Amino acid sequence: MPKYKEVAEKIRERIKSKEYAVDERIPDQHSLAEEFGTSRVTIKRALDLLTTAGLVYTIQGSGTYVKRNALLQAQSSIQIGHNVGLTTAIQDEVELESKVIRFDVRFPDETEQQQLMINKETPIYHYQRLRILGGRPYSLENTVVPVNTIPGITEEVLKDSVYRYIREELSIVFGDNRQIVRAAKPTATDKKYLDCKDDDPVLEVEKIMFLKSGVPFEYSTVHHRFDMVEMSFINQDN
Repeated sequence: MPKYKEVAEKIRERIKSKEYAVDERIPDQHSLAEEFGTSRVTIKRALDLLTTAGLVYTIQGSGTYVKRNALLQAQSSIQIGHNVGLTTAIQDEVELESKVIRFDVRFPDETEQQQLMINKETPIYHYQRLRILGGRPYSLENTVVPVNTIPGITEEVLKDSVYRYIREELSIVFGDNRQIVRAAKPTATDKKYLDCKDDDPVLEVEKIMFLKSGVPFEYSTVHHRFDMVEMSFINQDN
């Protein structure tokens, strides 16, 4: 994880624990840079990330302050752009259940071949999972993964955390990800598993995950209930 994201997560935790109270001015950039052993540029990027997430705001010439609704935001926001996965993102604060709807091995179609940069004879895992947060349907995942890139996925892994398995059991390092987010109408499957009505919108996230080497290892389309997710974006120059 980049240093600015590490700093942002530390400050987020301090807001959640109320170490930094509502309407309180947090330490200035110079002080934070000294504490975290980094540059003011990195601190600014971290604060920009938290500003976009709705946790802090800056008053010119005065400093950066904790927003009144920051505690709620810090507890509820699931952010796009992180490679940690849902299990790590919620950090055991809410009960998470993963229900495996489908799990098999097959050969890829043309779209999957293009997105994963594989040929038609490369076997892939195909799985669908319903993620349930706090007893409520949260998202419906449709995912394909090349078997030779990420071996050993089982139903037990799917019920736990795929990303944790990849990191801890396979010692594989993640690289970038590319995501497209769009509004969509609920499918028959969404209505069944996400308990969507005909006129309920769903948030569709199409994602490709890459290894550190640049090899794509996951292609997924995830549908979220409109009332169960809040996603924050920030674009940063490298």
